[in-house]
Amino acid sequence: MLERTEQGFRGASLVLGMAVAPWVFVFFTGSLDARSCRPNLIPNGGVNRCANCHVNPRGGGRRTSFGQDVRDVVNGSSCAEFWEAELAALDSDGDGRTNGEELLDPLGRWERGEPQPGDDSRVTNPGVEDDPPPPLPTEFVRGDSNSSGAVDLSDGVFTLGFLFRSERAPSCLESADANGDGALDISDAVFIFLYLFAGGNEPAAPFPGCGNSGNADREDCEEFGACG
Repeated sequence: MLERTEQGFRGASLVLGMAVAPWVFVFFTGSLDARSCRPNLIPNGGVNRCANCHVNPRGGGRRTSFGQDVRDVVNGSSCAEFWEAELAALDSDGDGRTNGEELLDPLGRWERGEPQPGDDSRVTNPGVEDDPPPPLPTEFVRGDSNSSGAVDLSDGVFTLGFLFRSERAPSCLESADANGDGALDISDAVFIFLYLFAGGNEPAAPFPGCGNSGNADREDCEEFGACG
C-alpha cells in the first residue's frame, strides 16, 4: 500500500512538473510570445526593442497598445514584414502623434534592410503615451536678415531699417547677427557690406547653406522661411 502511494506521488509530481515547467520558463525568460525578430521589422525598432510591443521591456506577456495593433496585422508567430502605411498612420498610444511620427517614418515607407530613418535620439515609444522630444532648432542662414534666401545688399539695408527706422524686425534675429557676436547692431550691416563689396570675411556658420548655430542657449530664431 505504501509502495503504491509513493508511485502515485511520483507520477503526480512528474505530471505537475511537466505542466509547470513551461510557465517557469516564461517567468524567467518573459519570452513565450515575444518575437526577437519583430523590433527589426519596424523603423528604429532597436531603440526600445521589445518595449515597443510589450509592457515588460524584456518581451512577452501583456502588450502595449502598439503591440495590440501589431498583433492585429501579423500572422501569429510570423517574422514576415508588417510595417505599412496603415499601421504608421495609427496613434496607438493616443498621445497625439502617429506611430510613424514616433518611429520617424510618418508615411510608413521604411523597409527592412534600409538605413534607419531620422535621428534615433528623437525616437519615442509608439506604445507608451509620452511627451514629444524638444523641437529642433530653426535652421537659418547667417547674414540673410530678411530671410530672402540670399545674402545681398538688401540684407544690410533691412538691418539698418530695423535698427534706425523702426521697420519690420527680422523673424530670425540670429540670421541678422551677421558677424556672429551675439548682438544685433550697426556692425552687422557693416559686416555684410564689407563682405559683399570689400573682400571682407564671410559670415560664420551656418553659411551659405541652412543650419543652426549649435548654441541653443543663445539662438533666437522664431521663423526663417527660406529654410522651410
